[in-house]
Amino acid sequence: MRKELFQLRNLIQSDVKEYINFLLDPDVNVWLEDEVQNIKDFSNIENYLMYGWYRQAIEHEKKFIGVSGLDLVNKKNKVARFFIVIGKKDLWGKGIGSGVIKSIVNYGFKELQLRKINSDFLTPNEAVKIIHEKAGFQHEGFLRKDSYRNNIWIDREIVSIFADELNP
Repeated sequence: MRKELFQLRNLIQSDVKEYINFLLDPDVNVWLEDEVQNIKDFSNIENYLMYGWYRQAIEHEKKFIGVSGLDLVNKKNKVARFFIVIGKKDLWGKGIGSGVIKSIVNYGFKELQLRKINSDFLTPNEAVKIIHEKAGFQHEGFLRKDSYRNNIWIDREIVSIFADELNP
């Protein structure tokens, strides 16, 4: 019997503090949205996690290790944006992200009846590029020199997927 690498569950209040700790780690937050680079008001993070459209806690061996889900939903066009944050760095590169992306995207298409799911990431982040490619996301374009990290401007890649493109 194969042991599952991760479990998804609803977020609970105690996840918020751990997630904020992930966001305070420069190795984690360097890849995230510009808004989390210098957090001053943690209540916004709590609202984002607890009251967002579709959010799931990621667990490994019954411990909270990150968050994934769909946001920036356009219900009329049936489009949302995928996101993932794995804050436990010792679990990076273990296949958890690949499994999570497929689970969340599959749920978005089958249960939420989305037509298209978008995502984006900073181009130096090869690991997140790989999980998107493995899932079947297709390149749509770049936002050139979009984010300032480590004293340089870097590009953001935009990708998307339709239900029939999802790899098993």
